[in-house]
Amino acid sequence: MKDKFKKITFRLLAFTFLICSGFIVFHTEELSALENVDSVLIKKVSKSYAKKFCNSIGFGLSKESSMNFSLKENNQVFNKRKDFKNINKELLAEEIAIAVVDKCGYPINLSGERGMLEFKRYYLSKDYELSNK
Repeated sequence: MKDKFKKITFRLLAFTFLICSGFIVFHTEELSALENVDSVLIKKVSKSYAKKFCNSIGFGLSKESSMNFSLKENNQVFNKRKDFKNINKELLAEEIAIAVVDKCGYPINLSGERGMLEFKRYYLSKDYELSNK
């Protein structure tokens, strides 16, 4: 009976030690927290950008004018946030391209994967132009 109790206790302690050492070594809570902050900000920025861009297209502005207007407006709104300067531009451009193509891709002849890639490239080039002025 004592041997069985010792075996169970030893296994329970070993299991607990293994689980705790995994938490100490890998710091999983920090990694997921960083990822969530970035992804939430990317979603906010892309939603805001797509809304401004599609409204501009709806008012009859050209694709380039809508792009410039939306970029400048979004930069003014989100530049105050410290996370915005460190945002992953590639992920942001991809989210924006998906949102724009879904919301108003038809009037500007963009659809599907090809339309998203085209808009993503166009967005990144305009963003680069604007940031280097």
